[in-house]
Amino acid sequence: MKKWKRYAALYIRFQTQNIKASAQYRADFFLMVLFTLFSQGCSLALIGIIYSSIPEVGGWTMQETLMLYGFLLFSEGSVNFFFQGAWKIANMIREADLDRFLVRPLPAGLQLLTAKIDFEGLNKMVIAAGLLLYSARSCGVLKDPLKCMLIMVFLAQACLIRVCMVWTASCASFWMESGRNSLNFFIISLGEMAKYPLAIYPAVLKGIFGYLIPYAFVSYYPAGYLLGKDGMKAGAACMPFVCAGMLAAAYGTFRLGLRRYESSS
Repeated sequence: MKKWKRYAALYIRFQTQNIKASAQYRADFFLMVLFTLFSQGCSLALIGIIYSSIPEVGGWTMQETLMLYGFLLFSEGSVNFFFQGAWKIANMIREADLDRFLVRPLPAGLQLLTAKIDFEGLNKMVIAAGLLLYSARSCGVLKDPLKCMLIMVFLAQACLIRVCMVWTASCASFWMESGRNSLNFFIISLGEMAKYPLAIYPAVLKGIFGYLIPYAFVSYYPAGYLLGKDGMKAGAACMPFVCAGMLAAAYGTFRLGLRRYESSS
């Protein structure tokens, strides 16, 4: 327990330094806020255009789809803000920047996760929180105290699954001779499809999102359970096991990758 408290203190210290470094460039921060508002505004406008023509998509109303989007966006923002370093593994391997982490008397994984911070993620989390609050109130979820608590639990699990997705995909760089890895961007791009109910997709994509790249457990099952959709209880109950499996995959991939790492020289 004492070891984990030390790691938590180190995480806070590293991220504090990252925030100080980022705060020196205020123009970049405000431009990032504007870009985030514009991009998310376009995405929400597209959802609005779709629902202006049809009342439901796959049995989900616009407010219910916004809850899906809120879970997805919040988990994406958490990766960018709290664990942005997971995106940098490929560059660090290619430039041998990983070497300095390996010679320090600290866990290499902790140093990698805190290598950078991105305030765009914080902006996304704020927008997502607003969407979740609006959709939960519109759909009557806030009337149930138990479901209010479950929102927080589901969000934490969704963030953990999303971080492990990016981390595992980035660790694939250890096996790529070119040092360039687009797998993590491909996985994040697939997440765009998870903005909409899984029921509208063919069986192949349902299998991919349910078992291979588990976006269904990031947004579809937790949102569906909170909204009282049929067939969601089993998926929501399996979320802790999916979290454990994703953690094991992320840890195992990183450890195996470090064993074969030979630096760029």
